[in-house]
Amino acid sequence: MPPSDQQAVFEAAGRLGSMEVLATQISAIVSMLRALYAAHPEPAKVRFHFDRLIGQLLTSPYLSHDPDHALILQDTAATLMRPPLEPDPVR
Repeated sequence: MPPSDQQAVFEAAGRLGSMEVLATQISAIVSMLRALYAAHPEPAKVRFHFDRLIGQLLTSPYLSHDPDHALILQDTAATLMRPPLEPDPVR
């Protein structure tokens, strides 16, 4: 990918708003994490450590008393571990 034009990025961010920019940035981060997981030579080890970290977050004071945050975290973790979808064949 070519380097971005920072002025164009700044203008696009202004049109989208901060929440849409954040959601788009998170989508890029999630894609990179999923690519790294898929390419890792020992995905079972990655999964083991990831599950431990998620478990620690779920029992932390930040999340242990907030079922909504816990639900979002669990759903996000499951999404990260889901195998990538195969693209539809071009017709």
